[in-house]
Amino acid sequence: MRPQTQKTQIKGLGIDIVEIARISRMADKYGRQFLQKIYTAAEIDFCLAKALPGVHFAGRWAVKEAFYKALPQNIQPFSSWKSIQVLSGERGKPYVDVCERKLQNALYEACISSIHMSISHERSHCAAVVMLE
Repeated sequence: MRPQTQKTQIKGLGIDIVEIARISRMADKYGRQFLQKIYTAAEIDFCLAKALPGVHFAGRWAVKEAFYKALPQNIQPFSSWKSIQVLSGERGKPYVDVCERKLQNALYEACISSIHMSISHERSHCAAVVMLE
């Protein structure tokens, strides 16, 4: 007999791909001002501690873009670059943390309770997928 599972509904799906060198160039050109506009302090600290920070900044950029694309259109106005952050959990697995109350409330009202994401890095590009349930 099959165990009963709770039915979930996909509320949104987003994907993004970004050129690592493009994000690295913007970080080099605009420095801390650029980083602080796009990333939270925790994200900046994490990426700058890595041997290749540009790869990690690019991955987080792709997640932020994919997240925005996954949002229902009526919730998009509640989202900004720093309303979410990509943090590392168990064994370094990244996850999305919603850090702005207005966006948290909008997601709750839309019955979105789970955010799934994946980042992939290649030599010159990073890609991310975000699914909202």
